[in-house]
Amino acid sequence: MDQLLQQFETSVDDAGGNRYVVYLYGRSRPGDTCQGWLVFERVSDRRRFSTPVETTQPNMEAVSYWGTGLSAAYFDGALQRALNPGSAGVPVRPIEPLVEFGVDSAERRDRLSAIERDVLAWFDRHRTKRALSQALFDELPYAHADVVRAMEDLEKHGRYLTRRTEEGNDWVFLGDEAR
Repeated sequence: MDQLLQQFETSVDDAGGNRYVVYLYGRSRPGDTCQGWLVFERVSDRRRFSTPVETTQPNMEAVSYWGTGLSAAYFDGALQRALNPGSAGVPVRPIEPLVEFGVDSAERRDRLSAIERDVLAWFDRHRTKRALSQALFDELPYAHADVVRAMEDLEKHGRYLTRRTEEGNDWVFLGDEAR
């Protein structure tokens, strides 16, 4: 069940000058994890816009704690994700955990393969061979943990990706096998 965890004191304005109140919501998922996302309520008409899942944590307290570290810049980007779902050319899909209670390994493998295809397709869409990990997190309609699992699998088993940190930034590089 979706649960309101926090209303932030900070409001956010869009490019048109509309002001939004920001809320943090969470839900428990099978497999002892919790997901968190942001909801923006436009003050003028009380219409609500929701981001995809922004974080996956071990419990609701961790989701709430994650919310304490969000900055104005993060809210600006999240508002854009909420107002423009699927703007990266990827249809918004329901977010489900990669490992679900009672799901057999074939289903898990199929889901991981679909996420891996979407990660590689992201590079094709943007016509680039390198990207900040955060860019993939922001645009792909999956929980961050699922995207990380897919990137790890592509790196480990296929050598399709290489990941490294440069000057505090987490980068993903398209490998030779993916070209």
